[in-house]
Amino acid sequence: MPTRHSPSARLVAGCSLAVVVLAAWASHAAAQDVEWRTDYGKARREAAQKGLPLVIDFSTENCFWCRQLELRTFTDPAVVALLNQHCIPLHIDAGRNPDLTDKMNIQSFPTLVYASPEGRVLGYQEGFIEAPVFRDQVARAVSAVSTPAVSTPDWMTRDYAEAVKAAGQKDFARALTLLKGLVEDGKDRPIQTQARQLMTDVERQAADRLTSAKQLADRGETAQALKTAGEVVHQFAGADAARAAADFAATLTGRVDASEQQRRDRSRDLLAQARDDFRTQQFLCCLDRCEALTSQFGDLPEAAEAARLSADIKSNTEWAKAAADQMSDRLGVLYLSLADTCLKKGQPQQAALYLEHVMQTFPNTRHAEAAAVRLTQIQGQPPMRTEDFKKSQE
Repeated sequence: MPTRHSPSARLVAGCSLAVVVLAAWASHAAAQDVEWRTDYGKARREAAQKGLPLVIDFSTENCFWCRQLELRTFTDPAVVALLNQHCIPLHIDAGRNPDLTDKMNIQSFPTLVYASPEGRVLGYQEGFIEAPVFRDQVARAVSAVSTPAVSTPDWMTRDYAEAVKAAGQKDFARALTLLKGLVEDGKDRPIQTQARQLMTDVERQAADRLTSAKQLADRGETAQALKTAGEVVHQFAGADAARAAADFAATLTGRVDASEQQRRDRSRDLLAQARDDFRTQQFLCCLDRCEALTSQFGDLPEAAEAARLSADIKSNTEWAKAAADQMSDRLGVLYLSLADTCLKKGQPQQAALYLEHVMQTFPNTRHAEAAAVRLTQIQGQPPMRTEDFKKSQE
């Protein structure tokens, strides 16, 4: 949960929903006690499961205004109903929980913290607060949780659908490329949460396959272990496990003398993958595999067939253009990543040059749109709207 940047009370601006629900809660006249939770971890999990905001009361035993808050504000019937029915109220004794208090940067008591179900801080309130004002702040926190904060662009919906389809067809490399493009701006749209979950699922499958390769190696089945690791590298390109599989395969190969039969098996597998890429019109991947075959296995018959396959693609204008378009998509992703790296290193001018290059080199693409948004952020301007970006590209 992030820490506070200012001691003043800050909440997302209220909306009509807050007024409606507040009026309904105010009608509860029967007095009862607030159902305070005292375990931070359990309260976080409950809030996430129920989709309710957290209202955290930080207090100490000898705090006069903490007692006033308990006796006057937290006994208000409407406050009790509001907290019990639509929030997860959590009481923290700062004296018994110094680590959490320090992490939240709590400096005076009482302090109220309003947070989303995911633990994102929505606002702070230092000091005593009367029941009517408290009810209004809590209602706004509920509204902030109930109201979507960011709209979903059409291209995100389209790319996510394509990623799901690609994952279903076991084209995990393409799925990961699409999913990384979806989550790269770091926002919390619902579709981006789904994309991150799908990325996690794909990464888990890759990790499981790598574990299988290591188990084969432990049993002395080196050839099959190398084959499985190679499948992870190619099928899950872009995954963390794919990079680990490449390192594992290199280490394994360095420990054994690969037989000629193993070498022939690898060349056949690579040619089979190139043929599959050709069949699915992944011409750039096909060319990459053909180049690897001709350079690494030039003395084997598979290299001759790879050379013919490569020549067929390059001599067909439609196929060659498709390969070029796939390369452009790959380069767009790389340049955006390069710009991000420059920003992290405190080099905004260099990052701006890379972003401008993306806009000029890949116009009318989602990469160019993402570059335009980041460039306006670097320049301190409001983010460019999608319709304005499209007009600028015409």
